[in-house]
Formats: sequence, C-alpha cells, structure tokens
Amino acid sequence: MSSTMYILGWKAQGLRCPDHEIDCRDSAGTPRSITLIQMPNGTGKTTTLSLLRAALSGSATNEQWSRARVMEFQKRGGSDPSGLFELRLLLNDKRVTIILDFDFEYGRIYYKTTRAHGQIEGFDPPADFRRFMNEDFVKFYVFDGELADNLLSREHTDAQKAVESLFQIHLLEKLSQKISEYWDEQTRNVTAKDQTGYTRRTNRLDKWRSRQHELEQRQSDYKSELAIVNNNLLEQQAKYDNQIKKEADRAERMRAAETSVAKLEQSVHESAQGVLDTIRDPHAISPRFASAMYELKQGLDRVKLPESAAREFFEELAEEETCVCGRPIDPQTKLAIKERARQYLGSDDVSLLNNMKSAITEAVGQSRSAAANELSRAIDALSDKVGAERKARNELDDLKLDAERSDPDVMHAKEEIDRLAAERDHLEAELDCFDGKDEMIRFDRIGSIDPDRISSIETIREGVGILEEQVEEAAGTLSLRRKRNILTAILGEAHNGARHHIASEIKDETNRRITMLMPDNRIRIEEIDHCIVLKGQASGSAGENLSVAYAFLATLFNRSGEHELPFIVDSPANPIDYDIRSKIGQLAPALAEQFIAFVISSEREKFLPSLQRATDKEIKYITLFRKGATRHEDKAAQQPGCVQTSDSFQVVSEAFFSEFQLDSEEE
Repeated sequence: MSSTMYILGWKAQGLRCPDHEIDCRDSAGTPRSITLIQMPNGTGKTTTLSLLRAALSGSATNEQWSRARVMEFQKRGGSDPSGLFELRLLLNDKRVTIILDFDFEYGRIYYKTTRAHGQIEGFDPPADFRRFMNEDFVKFYVFDGELADNLLSREHTDAQKAVESLFQIHLLEKLSQKISEYWDEQTRNVTAKDQTGYTRRTNRLDKWRSRQHELEQRQSDYKSELAIVNNNLLEQQAKYDNQIKKEADRAERMRAAETSVAKLEQSVHESAQGVLDTIRDPHAISPRFASAMYELKQGLDRVKLPESAAREFFEELAEEETCVCGRPIDPQTKLAIKERARQYLGSDDVSLLNNMKSAITEAVGQSRSAAANELSRAIDALSDKVGAERKARNELDDLKLDAERSDPDVMHAKEEIDRLAAERDHLEAELDCFDGKDEMIRFDRIGSIDPDRISSIETIREGVGILEEQVEEAAGTLSLRRKRNILTAILGEAHNGARHHIASEIKDETNRRITMLMPDNRIRIEEIDHCIVLKGQASGSAGENLSVAYAFLATLFNRSGEHELPFIVDSPANPIDYDIRSKIGQLAPALAEQFIAFVISSEREKFLPSLQRATDKEIKYITLFRKGATRHEDKAAQQPGCVQTSDSFQVVSEAFFSEFQLDSEEE
C-alpha cells in the first residue's frame, strides 16, 4: 500500500529554540513543494531538527531520553516549567498531529497523537507509516551533514537497512520468523508419547540452540569489529603515507624507493611464473627424465611402432567376400578376423603414438640436458631478482624507519597501524574458529556431547538439525518441520537475492548521479553493505561525502516509486564548493515531493539560483531570527508577513529572504 507523507508545519514554545510557528502550506492550505527556512547559526536549527526527529520517530520516551537530555531543551534562562513542540502532518490525505509535552520540573516528555478518532496519549502514527516513523529510518529524510559521514561508517548508520525497509524486503525476513514461530507454537503443545524422553530431547535442543545463537552472535560481532578495524586501518595507512611524505625531499626518496620495489616485484612475479611453467615439463627437471623419454621414442622406432596397418584394416577385411590371399571368407573366418583385430592398433592409438614421438623429438631430440640447464639459469635469475627486490624493500623500510625515528607524528601513525594490524589479526583468528567442521564429533552419540566445547558453527547447526528431528520424532511433527525448512529456505534465498539486486541497482544509479554532481571527481561507490563503501578509500572530504549522500538518498527515494516522504535538510550546500552547489540546487527538487531546507545566508550563492531554475513550482521563503539582531528588526517589523514572538522575528518574504545577511547571532 502506498504511503504519502507531507509536513504541514510545526510550532515550538518554551524551548531552547525561539518560540515560532512554521507553516509549510500555501494560501489554499496545500503543502508547498519547496520551503526554505533561513535561520542564522545559533538560532536553534539543531534543536528544531532534533525536535522534528523526535516527533516523527517517537524516540523521546522516558526510557530512551534521560532527565539531563530533556533539560537540554529548556529555554536558556527560562523559568517556565513546561515546553511544547507540535508537528502537523498529512498522512495519506489525513491530518495527524503529534505533540511533545516537556515537563522540565521532572525532566520528562509526554507524547500525544491526534488522528481522526481524536487525541490519545502516546506516540500512535497510522500502521502504514510506522516503518517510516522510527528512529533508524527518520534520520534518512530528516538529514544533516553528520548523516553524510555516518552513511560511510558501519558504526553509525545501516544504509542497507534503509534500502530493505523502503522496499519492504525486510518483510521476507519477518515472514520467515512468523513461520518459525508458528512451528514452535505447533510443537510446543504437542504431547509426546514418552513425555520424559520428549522433555529430555527438548532441553538438549534448547542448549544446542543457545550455543548456536551465542556463536552466531559472536561471529557477527567480530565481523562488525573487523570491518571497523579494517576501515580504521585504511584511514590510518593514508594518514601515515601523508605524514611520511610531508617533507619534499623525503617524499621524493620514498616515491623512488616505492617505484623500484613495484618494478622489481612485477619482475619477480613474471620470472616466477615462467619458472613454474617450465617445471611442468619433466625433461626440464632432470636430464635423466629427458634420457628416459628419448629411449622410449627409440624403442618405439626399433619395433616399428606405430605400423601403417591398423585395426580398421582387419575390420573392413571381415566385411569382404574374399580374403587378400584369395580364399573365400566364411562366417567362421569373419568372426575370427574381427576378434583378432583387437590385437592391433586402432587409428586413435596410432595418432597418439605419432604425436608422442614428435613431442619427444621436439623436446629432447637435440640435447637431453638443454632444458634442465635452461631451467637452472632461470632459477638463478629468479633468485637474483628476489635478492634485488629484498634489498629494495629493505631500503624502503630503512627510509620509513628513519622517518619514524625523526618525526613523532610518523611514529605515532606507525604505532597505530601496528596496533590496528594486531587487532585485525586477532579478530581474523577468532573468526577462523567459527569456520570449518569438527570432523571428530560423532552425532550418533549426541546425547553425551557438550555443545559449549564446540566452536564450529557448521557443526553446531548440524547438531541442532539432528536434535530437532529427534524432538519432532518424539512429538510427531517431522513433516511440519520439513515444510518449515523448505519455506524458510525459499524466503531466505528470495530475501538475499532481492537485497543484493536492489542494492546493486541503487549503487549504479547513485554513481551516475555522483558523476553528474562531480564530473571531474573520481569518487565512486563500490558497494552498499550496511554502510556505503567507497572505491579505494574509506571516506572523502565533507563536500564529497555530502554529495555522495545526496546522490544516494535521491536514488533511494526516487526508486521507491509508491512511497512519498518529505526531505528535510540542514545546510544543504554549506560545505560544498561553489561549482557543485549549483548541481545540488538542480538536484534538490528531485529529492522528494516536499523539500524543506534550513539555510544560512552565506550558502544562498550558487545554490539558490540553480534551485529556482530547477523548479516551476512556487517556493516558500521564511526567515527566522532571534530578537537582538537590531539592524534587521526594524526592517522585519515593516514586512506584511512578519510575526513576532517573545524572542523572535519571522518573515515570509522572498525579497527579505534574499537580502538578509546574518550567519551568526549578534550580541
């Protein structure tokens, strides 16, 4: 079922941000496609974005938010014990209002939700929108620069999960879980013929399942830790390379040494490949092999093999009426000729012997020792090249060691690389313990095996399967389990296939958008696996990361088809170079049906004109600033669209928006 969400507006009172009310609709009450809210730094953009995320996700519960965190939203110097944030939404053409009531006296927050059936306590969005209105997913459409960096990090954001949620691939996993739950429910209440035996088998199965879950969780944790370590190691290696080459003279010597090592390494590889190819010829290993091969050929020549006569001659003769000697061929003679023809060489054998003799002549006909001598020279040359490569590597290592001793920054980077490498090796060793199969385990004695002594996941899974069959045999549910296994296997295969296929398509489309945004930049996505993985680098500059994030999210939301979500962004072009700002402005209207951006005056240049050219829809321009910016207050008060609160001015005007210049609060 399609899901369409629009933000109609919001209101804040008694909170750290200025008291204000934003209306994202036009005069007819229809949501504007583009709303730009200009707020100088320090006006409460971060607070407002946090409130929007909390209202959209239901995350500001008293279980998740501590008293200290709640108190961070109290107005500075304010004495009011309460605050309020009210978000107005249009969900599938139905009005929904979510209210956050702040109780600063006790440091608590209370949700209220108003829908068609009235207002209720708590966070209660319509069922169709709950998968979009949770803390993990809201961050993808209430966007800031921090998310751009987090999209490239496994520690923070699961981009793969967003893809699965938006395209509902996760429902395949949920369906698989439901099937397993149904099977558990059906087997739980079955009375076994031998209740004691059934209980004993069930307890044993539970213990093995517990061990399986423990091992799989540890494996997953180690893999996540290893991905983080490898990412950090890549970053640290880049930092080390930059530090060690920051001096021009040292950098030049390092480049020369690295070039020398690379060339010698390639030469060693090519020579080693040649030696390996030659060793495949037995006559090159030793002259004795060559002599034996030659004697074989000589022996064949002495006995005149292969002869010109072949088996086919006798088989054809048997079909004649008269033999070559002139005697008639009766049935008995015909049978004798056919049986004795087997003693002679067929055409395939003749061809084989001829080819073998030719090959021996070509290989060792001139000299029995030439090939072995040539192999010996090739091995000596390879040894010399290996020595030269080792010497070049030692010289490169000496340069690095000198740099480490003379430069504390280089030494620190090297120590961090060594620490991370040791951590990586440890994690890889731990992961190796989970692989393979314990061949020593005899499952015919599974009742006496302690699963806590097993570290092989494959072995544990096999044991769990055997124990499940034993339990089901006792409970009479074996047929049902087989059906469950078939269904869950089909769903698992469908889930993996859909996930990889969609992620691959999104990756390709995102790379095309990156090319349009940054045609002269080679940064590209390698894969989407939990996080966005870049080709050949862990991360880019702030502007590059933001551009990659925009391209990814634009692809994500445009590919979903039936779902329309708003896109709310903080400082859409602030850290981006001028030449890319205009492309971001062109992209913004295509990000979502509703685009809401918080901007500062300095990022209007290049971004705003391209945004205006890219859309034929009317843009709503709102400027909000705290009282105290005296040089703007008088002018704001004269605007027909000006609204004043106790601590802010708000003006709805394109002209005022374009002329306003204030990137930080005035004291």
